[in-house]
Amino acid sequence: MSSLLLAAYPARLRRRHGDELIATMTEVAGPSGPTRADRRQLVLDGLRERFRLPPGRPPALVAAVLAMLVGGAIGAAAGSWAGMWTYPKMPDPVPVATRVVGGDATPDPDPSRMWLFTSVLTRIRPGVDATQAAGRARDRMTADGWRTTAVEVSGGTDGIHYRRAEFQADRSGIRMRVTAYYSEDRLLDVAGWSLRPPTYVPLVLGGLVLGLLAGWLAAAALTYRIAGARRRRVSAVTAGAGLALLLVPAWSIYRYLIEYLPNQEIDGHNEFVHRALVGNPIRALSGGLNLGLRLADSVWFTKGLLVAGLAAVVVAALIARPGPEAEPSDAQVA
Repeated sequence: MSSLLLAAYPARLRRRHGDELIATMTEVAGPSGPTRADRRQLVLDGLRERFRLPPGRPPALVAAVLAMLVGGAIGAAAGSWAGMWTYPKMPDPVPVATRVVGGDATPDPDPSRMWLFTSVLTRIRPGVDATQAAGRARDRMTADGWRTTAVEVSGGTDGIHYRRAEFQADRSGIRMRVTAYYSEDRLLDVAGWSLRPPTYVPLVLGGLVLGLLAGWLAAAALTYRIAGARRRRVSAVTAGAGLALLLVPAWSIYRYLIEYLPNQEIDGHNEFVHRALVGNPIRALSGGLNLGLRLADSVWFTKGLLVAGLAAVVVAALIARPGPEAEPSDAQVA
C-alpha cells in the first residue's frame, strides 16, 4: 500500500526520498496503519510535487505554459476524433430518396456519399410541377415520422431560372434537405447529414482540460530531467525546437476550436476540430492576411509538424539522461 501511495510522487523524489517517505508514513500511522486522511494528504502532496517547476528558472515557466497550450490542443483534437464516432450513422441514401420522391422522380443509383453526408440527385418526371413534387415529398416524410418544415419557394427573378422549392426534415439526429429546381434539367436533390450529438462538445472540452494538465505535467517532468542531465544544453535546445514545431498545429487546432465548436453549420454539416490537422495553417494565415502567397495545401503538412515536434521532445528526454552522479536536489536545481 505504501508503494502504491508513493506513485503519486514524481520519480525523481521517489528515487531520492522514497524510503524516507515510507518510514515517516509508517511511524506517523502507528500499528493501525495510515488513515484515509493520511492517504489523501500523501497523494495531494505527491501531485503538488508533480506540478511544481524547478525554482528560479523563468524559461521553465515559459516552456510549461507553451507545453500546456500544446497539450490542450492535442487533447481537444483527440476528443473531437472520439466525438466524431458518436454521430448518428447515415442510412443508405438510395432507399431513402426512393421513398421521398415516390413516383414523382427517378433517383440516381450512384449517390454522392461522404462521411456523415450524402446527396442523391433525382429527375422530376414530365408533367410534375417542382413545387408539387416537393410538397408530396414533404407529405411522405411527415407520414414516416419526420419533423418537416414548410415548403418554401425562392429564387428565379424570371420565374424559371434557379427557382426552387425546398424544405427540411429531422429525425433521430439526421437532417434531410429536399430541393426541387425549376430548371431545364428538372432536378430534385435529396441531401442528408448527421446533426451534432450532445456528446461531441463535452468530449472536446474534456480532452482540452486533460490535455492542458498533461502538457504542464510533461513539461515539469522534462525540465527537472534536463536540469539534472549531463547534456543539458543539447537536450534543452532539442526540446525547445520540438515545442516550436508543435505550436503551429496547436494554433490551427485552437482556430478550429473557436470557429467551429459553437455549432456553426458549414454547407449543411459541421466541421470537426481535429480536421485542423488536415490543412495547411500557414496557407490559411496567408489568405486571412491577404499576403498573396501561393502555398500548396497538403494533408500531411500539419500532421508532419505534429509528429516531428513530438519526436523532438521524446529525443530530448532520451538525451537528458542523468550523469553517473546522483540527481541534484531541488535546492541545487535553483
